[in-house]
Amino acid sequence: MSTAPPIFIVGAGRSGSTAFHHAFARHPHVSWISKILDVAPSAEALNAAVLRGLDTPLVGSALRRGIIEPGHLNPSEAYAWWEQVAPGFSEPFRDLRADDLTNKTRGRIRDAIQRLVVDGRPTPLIKITGWPRVGYLDAAFPDARFVHVVRDGRAVVNSILQVDFWDGWRGTKGWRGLDMTGEQTERWEASGQSFVTLAAMELSDMLDAMRVAQPLVPSERFLEIRYEDLCESPVDTFAAVTDFCGLRNPGEFVETIASFGFSNTNDKWTRDLTEHQQRLLEDELAPHLQHWGYDLTFGRSTP
Repeated sequence: MSTAPPIFIVGAGRSGSTAFHHAFARHPHVSWISKILDVAPSAEALNAAVLRGLDTPLVGSALRRGIIEPGHLNPSEAYAWWEQVAPGFSEPFRDLRADDLTNKTRGRIRDAIQRLVVDGRPTPLIKITGWPRVGYLDAAFPDARFVHVVRDGRAVVNSILQVDFWDGWRGTKGWRGLDMTGEQTERWEASGQSFVTLAAMELSDMLDAMRVAQPLVPSERFLEIRYEDLCESPVDTFAAVTDFCGLRNPGEFVETIASFGFSNTNDKWTRDLTEHQQRLLEDELAPHLQHWGYDLTFGRSTP
C-alpha cells in the first residue's frame, strides 16, 4: 500500500489546533490516530479497523453516531503511542532537533506511521502540541507537510490558566522541567511571581522554538494559518490547507467544514483577567504578538 507524505499539525497547546485537527480528520483521504492508542498504545490494528469501518456504509454511520461524534474515539495526539515508538518524544525538556533522531528511531517512526494508514486513506494526519519538533520530524520525513496553527497568545495564556493540567501553579519546579534564564527570573520576580507571567513565559518559549524551527523546512512544505482566520472563513482556510497538502476537497467534506462550528473566543482574556494581569500578559508576549500581526491593546512597541 502506498503512503502519501504525512501532514503534521503543530502549534502551542490551547491554540485551536484540536478543533482544526478534528475537522481535518473528517477528510475521507486521511488516516489518523484515535484515542484508542492513548489507552492501548499497541492497538494499531484496532485503530486501523475503526478507520476502515468509517468507510463502510452501514458501519461508518453507526461509528459516527455512537463513537466518533460523542468523542470516545476522536483523533488524539496519543503520546503514550509516541513514547512506545520514539522514547522521549512526549515531554523533552527542550525542542527536539534533527540531530536528536537516531537511525533506529527514524526507522521505528516511519514503520509505525506506515502501520496507521489504511486503504483509501493514504495520507497520515498527525497533531502534536508544545515543542514544535519540526526539525526532528522533518529528518524522519523529508517530504512531510507541516501546518502551524497560531492564535493570539493572550487568548492562549488565558485558556492555559483555566485548564486543570497546567502545572505552573507549583511554580518553576513544575514548569515543564524548564530552567529559567537569569533574565526570565528577573522578569518573573518583577511581576510579583505572577502566574499570568509564568504561563506567558512558557508559551513564549514554545513560540521562540517555532520561530527557530520554521526556517528549517522549505516554504513549500510549511503552511501557517491563524485560528482567527479559520473561525472567520473555515471553507476558504481549509481550501488553502488541502491545496497545500495535495488533497482534493470532496463536496461532502466542504459541507462538513462549513457546518463544523469553529468558535473564536479570543476576547475572553479581556474579561477574565484584571487590567494589571492583561498588561503583564501583553508585556511578556509583545514580540510574538507583533511578529504574528496581532494588535497590542496597551500600545507597547517591543523590537
